[in-house]
Amino acid sequence: MRKYPRTPHLRGSTLQPGDEGLKAVAFEEVASKPLVVEEKLDGSNAGLSFAPDGTLLLQSRGHYLRGGEAERHFALFKRWAHTHREPLWAALRARYLVYGEWLYAKHTVFYDALPHYFLEFDVYDRERERFLDRAARAELLAGLPIASVPVLGEGRFASLDQVLALLGPSVCKSPGWGAGLLRAAEAEGLDPARIALETDPSDLAEGLYLKWEEAGEVRARFKFVRASFSQRVLDSGSHWKDRPVVKNALRPEVDVFAGTP
Repeated sequence: MRKYPRTPHLRGSTLQPGDEGLKAVAFEEVASKPLVVEEKLDGSNAGLSFAPDGTLLLQSRGHYLRGGEAERHFALFKRWAHTHREPLWAALRARYLVYGEWLYAKHTVFYDALPHYFLEFDVYDRERERFLDRAARAELLAGLPIASVPVLGEGRFASLDQVLALLGPSVCKSPGWGAGLLRAAEAEGLDPARIALETDPSDLAEGLYLKWEEAGEVRARFKFVRASFSQRVLDSGSHWKDRPVVKNALRPEVDVFAGTP
């Protein structure tokens, strides 16, 4: 199994639980390099690939998804992947590993306008041992039922302030997301006040994810997490996996089992 690489923070970003040992990189090290800036989403890292014999392989972090109560929030991911197995196999074969954010269960941010529950953000080419750049990913995945994370900007940035100007309201939240959160809590028979305390109250995205892309591949990646998000994670007093599942919501027109996103 190939785990997704750990991503260093840009200096000024707020470390989160599990980030121990990650260094902070000064923006000057990547200033004026060609960058792709994506919205950093608050979900579970997931991966999809195939073995040489065509066996579908689904993973999260450092393990394959084999079943069990701890994987209950991945149940729909498994159904979705098996539903679209044939076109995915035809495009990916055993060569490509698709990484994405699985956003079915609310963590700290509640989303009510997702284009899909699985949002792809990277593709690893096992044959050439490199991560594809954005253009190559788009070409590979064209026509497949896979949506990608929101891209907020692209180009060369002279300063961190120029990048942080892209940190605005989440693309995956509507203006009325707060009411949607209360409805989602009530639908599960949960205390809306308690769920609200476990949820980031801001309209802003969790943070930004930056990739230095050049010569057809990803050379490096960095993240910036806003301080108020990290503080709400700490203030919640619990880990999202230890709570009842509150489902994020899709845009009204989205069908996760449709042939295209």
